[in-house]
Amino acid sequence: MHSQKILVLGATGNIGSATVKTLASRKANVTAGVRDPSKAKELQNSGAQVIKADMSQNQAELAKIISNYNAVYLVTPGHIDRTQITINAIQAARQANIQYVLLVSIPCADNQNILFGRQFTPIEKELKASGLKYGILRLPMFTDNAWGNNEPIRTHNTFYGPINGDKKFVTVAVQDAALAAAIILENPSKHNGKTYTITSDYKSSDEQAQIFSQALGRQIKYVNATFEGSKQSLLKMMPEWQVDGLLELYSLVEKSDVSQVNQTSDYKQITGNSPTTTLSWMWQNHKSF
Repeated sequence: MHSQKILVLGATGNIGSATVKTLASRKANVTAGVRDPSKAKELQNSGAQVIKADMSQNQAELAKIISNYNAVYLVTPGHIDRTQITINAIQAARQANIQYVLLVSIPCADNQNILFGRQFTPIEKELKASGLKYGILRLPMFTDNAWGNNEPIRTHNTFYGPINGDKKFVTVAVQDAALAAAIILENPSKHNGKTYTITSDYKSSDEQAQIFSQALGRQIKYVNATFEGSKQSLLKMMPEWQVDGLLELYSLVEKSDVSQVNQTSDYKQITGNSPTTTLSWMWQNHKSF
């Protein structure tokens, strides 16, 4: 079962590191490709091997590294040049004639009207045209984005967002995305040519506030801020292009765009498990809030 040699590229971000740790805990033969192995102690401690490998490096060098593995997970980076960086890695995988590539994408990858869509369309296209066996894991906004509201929830029992409190949208828990990826990478033959959208829960911000109140044992409320106000607070956490991209996703939520409201059973189908609800996520993490 674990003869698969798996390489995770982009292994230091939330999704990459969670997937490496999940694979390691399942005793898979997993290697984390990172820019600076000396900063990846946590991944080494999980039982994974760690090597210096990076999606943006010279294509021939990267192909040489990739050729040692059966399956490669490309965790698209949160970088303004992510289209070029990820296409570089796909081409390196093609050069290495790798057996299987799994790619992180987003549910609105086909939407040319938004920045993230314009970034991801060419990536998906490149992979599909590569002739390689592949799978695509489309991930919506994360349940774990609640960490970004940790301080206002802790200090004044409130969190803010740019949309109406009654607008429902899908989210995915990082741990669910990691388990789905791990299972696919361990046994890719079942998942060739498949595009999955992994969703964990479908709730509005007001419903999230009720859930947080229940898990934390005190009243938490959601306040609908302006898009401009949301932009200013998000700029403290991420670069402007990413903030603008995220706010475009929230605009899609406002319009109930199918990419943001379509709850799927893909997680259950891949893992056999029920997904992590927002409530169980908050129970797991309530001590920090």
